Amino acid sequence: MNQDTLKLVTAKIEKTLEQARVLKSEKADLEALVASLRENLEEKDKVIDELKRTEEQNLAEIRSLQEALNERDAKLQESEDALLQTIETLNKELGIENSESLQGLFNVNEDNA
Repeated sequence: MNQDTLKLVTAKIEKTLEQARVLKSEKADLEALVASLRENLEEKDKVIDELKRTEEQNLAEIRSLQEALNERDAKLQESEDALLQTIETLNKELGIENSESLQGLFNVNEDNA
């Protein structure tokens, strides 16, 4: 091999080594970026899981409150029926005619309940 060919091969090897160093550096940067993105995804997954748990708790609380309201409404209806029956009995005992206006006396306005 002559001197010129040796210089040309050496130059190409140095250029290839430089490209390899650049690619190695870029690879390291990309690996760091991927690691950062994975961390972000893990954090977002944790937030999503927490939101799901909170949603489940809220739905359970809503169901519980709905059941309590249904029980309250049933008890109010029972009380209303008992009071109306008592008023009807009193009216009979006192000889007073039943007034139909009493039927709506205890109606609960949904907006105020």
